[in-house]
Amino acid sequence: MLTDLGPHHDSLLLSLVSFNVGVEVGQLAIVTAFLPLAYLIRHSWSYPRLVLTGGSLAVIAIALVWFTERAFDLQLFPI
Repeated sequence: MLTDLGPHHDSLLLSLVSFNVGVEVGQLAIVTAFLPLAYLIRHSWSYPRLVLTGGSLAVIAIALVWFTERAFDLQLFPI
């Protein structure tokens, strides 16, 4: 017995829009939670050292891993 588990053609648009709205709402929730904290600690000694420098280094590291995986067709971190 073969069962079609995918979305029906008429509900595909609704599924895609619902998924994208859910992703955006999740991102807004994260920003809403983090922004007041960042505002409060922006003048402390830890903000430039930990948040700006640490965050920048993390972004650079992730970008280098992704670039290396794609440029050399490698899988450095198997899923």
